[in-house]
Amino acid sequence: MNIVVVSEYFYPDNFGINNIVEEMVKAGHHVQVLTGLPDYTTFRIPKEYKWFRKRREDFHGASIIRVPTIARRHGVFFRALSYGSFIISSYLYACFCSKTNIDAIFVYQTSPVFQGIPARKLKKRTGKKLVLYCCDLWPESLKAWNVKEKSLLFRMVRRMSEKIYQSCDTIAISSKPFRNYLKEVCGVQEQCITYLPQHAEDLYRDVCGKYEENGQIDFLFAGNVGAVQNIDCIIRAIPYVRTKAPFQVHIVGDGSELEACKQLAQQLHVTDRVRFYGRYPQSEMKRFYQMADCFLLTLRGGDFIGLTLPAKSQSYLSAGKPIVAAIDGAGREVIQEADCGECVPAGDYLGLGESMTQVVEHFDRYRQKGRNGRKFYEENYTREKFMESLKKLLAD
Repeated sequence: MNIVVVSEYFYPDNFGINNIVEEMVKAGHHVQVLTGLPDYTTFRIPKEYKWFRKRREDFHGASIIRVPTIARRHGVFFRALSYGSFIISSYLYACFCSKTNIDAIFVYQTSPVFQGIPARKLKKRTGKKLVLYCCDLWPESLKAWNVKEKSLLFRMVRRMSEKIYQSCDTIAISSKPFRNYLKEVCGVQEQCITYLPQHAEDLYRDVCGKYEENGQIDFLFAGNVGAVQNIDCIIRAIPYVRTKAPFQVHIVGDGSELEACKQLAQQLHVTDRVRFYGRYPQSEMKRFYQMADCFLLTLRGGDFIGLTLPAKSQSYLSAGKPIVAAIDGAGREVIQEADCGECVPAGDYLGLGESMTQVVEHFDRYRQKGRNGRKFYEENYTREKFMESLKKLLAD
């Protein structure tokens, strides 16, 4: 098939769509990727992509088409400009590009949902089917920016989100709770929704279930340090890890709440128990996963965002080590079903501290829970499992 992939983010930025496109090409499909300029990790557009350079590239046999975008930089204003520039540029491309070599359209929908707008235009021009892979739920994700549900902005975005979702022939959801929201809030028909959990690359096979004997228990959180991730729950839990045995918490990642978390650690006098490393590239994450004895997983509760399954969950499971979480919804369901660790409600830092205490005091019995997690990963979240389901979806 000739497949057009629409994704605001793509290589060299590190997103799951990179591997999906690579596998599509391996399966014999001709793939074109409509994307923006890379700036997700750097917040700036690299020099080699400025002044209309490298607008056409090859990625493992797929053709990359890059439209002009404004760099993300920092702050809500530039973030909105970046989103808007991609929507406008990609929509104009969809209006005038050749429509004779398209069999299907696939949208990798992270935030925002508006990247579905150029895909809708392509569908109208070509009459071909549109498949959207929903990784972030809109307009619900606006609440992460403290946009109130009754505000004019939220209501406008909800109308636009409804139109985009309803225009899709199939919506593949990465988290089971998305189904009811899409049906009840966005008016999507039941038969248009299918469950397709995100996969994780098997990057940590070499360290799977292997522990460093350094005389302490090392807890690791790896990922974005933002309001939605609720990292302050981890910091607040540390004083309630009531054990005399040595332990350390490692926070690897960057985000809008990093400085606030550092300040909170100072206020609670736990700076000796927690280390902040900042952002590291994927290529350097293996050493942190090898160092970890137990992973930490937190997510904000109280709204629909808290019901999602964070993408890092699959990576944690693949490493074959236990997980301690303060999370609701799909995350809680996975940990319970996999029997891979302990889980308390989102925001329950007292319960999280008690769970961390149990890991420190009785670590030997948690090694088996780590092995359970690895087994669950192999049964549900490998690249092969994902691509098998996606290929069937596209073929249908």
